[in-house]
Amino acid sequence: MTLAFLMSTAAKVSTLVAGLISAAIIMAAACYFETKKLKVTKVFAEKNVAEGPENTPLCRVGHLSDLHFPMVSVDLGDVIYKVVNADCDLVAVTGDLCQNAKGKQAMLNFMRRLAGKLGNVPLLVVLGNHDCSHVCGKDPVKIAEYVKEIENCGGNIRVLRDETVKIGIKGATGSIVAAGFEEICIGKAESHRKVFKEAAAQTGENDKLLLVMHNPDVMENIKEEVEGCGKYSMALAGHTHGGQVYMPFNFEFKVLRNDRMPRKGYIYGLFDYCKNNRLYINCGLGQSLLPIRLGTRPEIAFICF
Repeated sequence: MTLAFLMSTAAKVSTLVAGLISAAIIMAAACYFETKKLKVTKVFAEKNVAEGPENTPLCRVGHLSDLHFPMVSVDLGDVIYKVVNADCDLVAVTGDLCQNAKGKQAMLNFMRRLAGKLGNVPLLVVLGNHDCSHVCGKDPVKIAEYVKEIENCGGNIRVLRDETVKIGIKGATGSIVAAGFEEICIGKAESHRKVFKEAAAQTGENDKLLLVMHNPDVMENIKEEVEGCGKYSMALAGHTHGGQVYMPFNFEFKVLRNDRMPRKGYIYGLFDYCKNNRLYINCGLGQSLLPIRLGTRPEIAFICF
């Protein structure tokens, strides 16, 4: 080999490496900036409901999920503005408010601001696996204290742990019967089934049945009860982040994680889960592990049903 050939080969390798490094930097920057690009999704969860003043949905629920403080990059003031001005009957936060204990104070500040702006609009919260495990270490005393701190943020906040609450609907005779389920990492299937039955029993002819959970796997625990109750229910969940970084062929959930529903393809969006039920899984607002997203922008959803 000549010296010129070796030098030429080294230059080509150097150019290739530089190109790969540049591409990796550009991709990393794109993934980071996607965490800041808030999207608003309007979901019309009944097939016969159309958007427009002549055919107004019976109720509207603002849906936030997976804030993962301190790993949330969206403009929180913009989040509050959009939620407060959406004229919701209630707002639901489906778990993982914090990534870890370091984010708790910032989370409480956010909840205080949001609750204050919402005024009398109910703000329903369920806990996620990060809230229960990473913040509270699955300690029942610490979890109870955490719940109290959230509810003490003012406004009309209620943390539901296998509990139900009935909420009036603006301009309608019926109510929303909301069942909030205990996070699956500390909850029990028997208790999930019990609270669903209680909520269904409270749901009158003109009422709406709303199921609020963090992990959509709760639906696997109550599927038979949902199908057999004869009443339509709308379920809201989070947990998946829509994948956070898109992977083809459902690789993340089939290979890297053990969640049952995502393995079946229930990762993001609106689904006809089973007879008498529709399920919406939210992308969430924050991130877990790394401050990146790809193909799954942070989301606020407004569910009309």
